[in-house]
Amino acid sequence: MIPWNKMFPFPKDYMKKDIFKQTDIENWMSKAMQGKLPPNPQMLGTTDFFAQSLDLMKSAQTRKKKKNKNSFEADVFETHDEVFIRFSVSSEEQLLLLKTTYTPTTIFIENVPASGNKQTIKLPCLVKKDSSTAKYKDGIVEIRITKETQQPVTKVPIEIIKNKSKK
Repeated sequence: MIPWNKMFPFPKDYMKKDIFKQTDIENWMSKAMQGKLPPNPQMLGTTDFFAQSLDLMKSAQTRKKKKNKNSFEADVFETHDEVFIRFSVSSEEQLLLLKTTYTPTTIFIENVPASGNKQTIKLPCLVKKDSSTAKYKDGIVEIRITKETQQPVTKVPIEIIKNKSKK
């Protein structure tokens, strides 16, 4: 039989009384965890986990909003036949400055969100050359590119190297 009582970290009298003293448990935990966890200055002032989580979430959202004011965001998704890239343009004047090019794996968008900026977007799959269309409606540019269905296959020759026999 396995001696479970010996594995339990608290004295046997705790087991009999079925009452745990909180201060004893805190002391035991602090001894057990001493030097194991790095000090966290945010956790020292309060023990309210939910308040700390809410504060961290709010600070992360404000940092993201500050970062995204002049940033570029595009939605990229694929269907069975095509890859779609959608992004917003502030005005039709900016649309006239817009330049897009692509390779089989990447699309490049110039002069968005401001003139002189260049955005690089990795495509989720290979696309065909010269198979794109673009439309502008209600401040959104949608680019469609046909997916490449024929994957090129190249044979790899194997060279056989024989060991020379030693005399």
